[in-house]
Amino acid sequence: MITTKTIFTILATTIITALIVYLLMKPKKTVDVPDGVRSLTSICMDYDTVTPPTLTSKMAQAMVAKYGSTQLNNIQTAPSNAVPKDAKSIWFDLETLKQFLYRVEISAKKNDSLKRNLGVRIYYAAYPKNDEMKRLAQDQTDPNFTMNSDYENLHTLVMIPTISDREGNNYDFNPLDAATYDGFTRMDKEKSSPMTNGNYSILSLGTSGPQTAAGNSIIARNRGELSPPAYSNGISF
Repeated sequence: MITTKTIFTILATTIITALIVYLLMKPKKTVDVPDGVRSLTSICMDYDTVTPPTLTSKMAQAMVAKYGSTQLNNIQTAPSNAVPKDAKSIWFDLETLKQFLYRVEISAKKNDSLKRNLGVRIYYAAYPKNDEMKRLAQDQTDPNFTMNSDYENLHTLVMIPTISDREGNNYDFNPLDAATYDGFTRMDKEKSSPMTNGNYSILSLGTSGPQTAAGNSIIARNRGELSPPAYSNGISF
C-alpha cells in the first residue's frame, strides 16, 4: 500500500528532476554582436565593485551654461573669424567608444605594455575650410573615411592614446607602432619623420569618418556627431 509520504516523495522527486532538466535544456541568453566583432572577455573588465562617477544635474547644467555664456559666446560673436553656429556638443555611439578603447588596449597588450600605463588625451580642435579638408581627405588610407561639409570651421575634439613612463609623464603614442612606445616627442628624427612629414594615420577619436591604421598609421578615430548642425531632441543641457 502506497502511503501519503511515499506519494509526496515521488512528487517532490519528479518536480526536482523536471526543474533540473529544464535548467539544463533552457536556451542560453545571447548578446547581439555587430558583424565582424568577436565576443571577448579578456579585455573588458568588471567594475561592478567600483563606485560609478557621477555629477549632480545642477552641476552639469551650471558647467554647460557657463561654457555657452563665455567660450561659446566668444566664438560665435568674435570680431574676426567668428563661427556663429559653432557646435555645443559632440555625440558618440557606445560601440564606437568601445572599439576605440579596445584597439588601444589590445594593441598595447600585444607589445607587452601594461594597461595601467595607458590613457587618452583629448585635444580641442576645429575643422578646416572645406577646400583644405578635401585635400587632407585625399591622403586618408581608410576607404570608409567620410567628410561632412557642414562641419566647416566648427570645433571638435580628437582623442589620442597616451602611454606613461615611470615618472608618471603621459606621452602621445601610436599603439600600432612599437617605435612610438616612448612617446612621439621622445622619438629620434629618423623614426619620427613619417609622422612629421604628413601621411601618418592616427588611432584617435573625433567626429567624421573612421580612420583605421594600415601600414604607416597611428590609431586615430574621428567619428561622431556635432550638434549643431545636427539636431537632437535628446540634448538636455
